[in-house]
Amino acid sequence: MTFLQPFILWGLPLLLVPVLIHLINRLRHRPQPWGAMQFLIAATRSSVSHARLRQFLILALRVLAVMMLILFLARPLAGGWLGWALRPAPDVILILVDRSASMEFTSANSATSRREESLRLLVDAARPFSESSHLVVIDSATRQPQEISSLKTLPTLSTVQPTDTAADIPGLFRAALRWLVENKAGAAEIWLASDFQKSNWRPTDPAWLDLVAQFQALPQRIQIRLLPMTGSESPDNSLRVAEFL
Repeated sequence: MTFLQPFILWGLPLLLVPVLIHLINRLRHRPQPWGAMQFLIAATRSSVSHARLRQFLILALRVLAVMMLILFLARPLAGGWLGWALRPAPDVILILVDRSASMEFTSANSATSRREESLRLLVDAARPFSESSHLVVIDSATRQPQEISSLKTLPTLSTVQPTDTAADIPGLFRAALRWLVENKAGAAEIWLASDFQKSNWRPTDPAWLDLVAQFQALPQRIQIRLLPMTGSESPDNSLRVAEFL
């Protein structure tokens, strides 16, 4: 099993603390043979056995409590079937916003731009995780991470408004990777809604190979979700999702 804070495992010897306290207490109360008490001891031998069993159970629970605290602070990452069975909501969701000029394209049937529609879809998708996961927004123009406390503020942020520039999608993922490494986040998901313009994604850029290798080297589970903002009236130079993947 992998841990995000493995140095905390050096505290495992603290498991001996409850045992030492138990032994010290036993030394403080040594039994002294006394003839007049032998009859009473024999009569209550069953109760004494139950008392000893109770003491050992309490000791075991104390050791278990210390062990669970240390493992919790070390932040274990479960994999395989155990990871799927116990997988909670992600520790953080990184919402990447494509602010390229092409995201302002509107169809004939709607006055809503791709960017505005993508923000609406991202808010709806993130709503079930708003109470359990950290939400961090990174836009393609500034590439500066910004944690938000409420989903309602996402469409109104100055960092998600339209621009007349292109987007550096590899640089956007690089900013997300940097945030994950610097903040030592747990299990994370990266969400990106984009129109998949080839000029923005640059699928032949060698930087993608380096990014993939660095993401795979992370100890935590990372899942990437892509939302294609393309339609029947989208330009011909949009990149298919399957081609990128």
